[in-house]
Amino acid sequence: MMICLISGFLGSGKTTLMIELGKRLGSKGIRTAIIVNEVGEVGVDGALINRYGLNSVELTEGCICCSLSGSLQNTLRVVSNDYKADAIFIEPTGIALPSKIDKIIRTSMVEYDAKLGICVVDAYRATKIYREAELFFRRQIEDVNIVAVNKIDLVDEARIKEVEDLVTGLNPKVQLVRMSAREDKGVDHLESMLLGQSGAVR
Repeated sequence: MMICLISGFLGSGKTTLMIELGKRLGSKGIRTAIIVNEVGEVGVDGALINRYGLNSVELTEGCICCSLSGSLQNTLRVVSNDYKADAIFIEPTGIALPSKIDKIIRTSMVEYDAKLGICVVDAYRATKIYREAELFFRRQIEDVNIVAVNKIDLVDEARIKEVEDLVTGLNPKVQLVRMSAREDKGVDHLESMLLGQSGAVR
């Protein structure tokens, strides 16, 4: 099983990306669960149902989006043991740092083969956010494996390069993916990276 934490600032596009990736994996027969703070706040289409004690919406056959049920540890155990997910996406609530969520995952008693962290960065606002919240921005980037530079359709090449240089300056080992969720660019690449996790999502 693979666990993927998708973080980023409000409005960066992380929820849209997470749901799109979940649907894509689900359509390939990979049983997928998306854990958010509250399904009703996400704006996903579908009837709210109670399954395995979770408030959830079935996005596609093989992919559900569910609300936290009590603690994150409890919800992880339910989607792993009862729903029997092959892949779990988690969106941190509020201003939770990836490193803090990582500690919760490690103590959840859930077995997994791979764990990834993706931070979605808004190319249009990244430098402004960095100036206004440098420490938080830095911690978001330092704690992940992949940074998805989103909204590249709104900026020129020079701005994209500026954002990429900022990110790699904070985390030289991070993998960069350019994307536009709105224009469906780069999502294929991220999907391939997830599928390439040594069969962990099978």
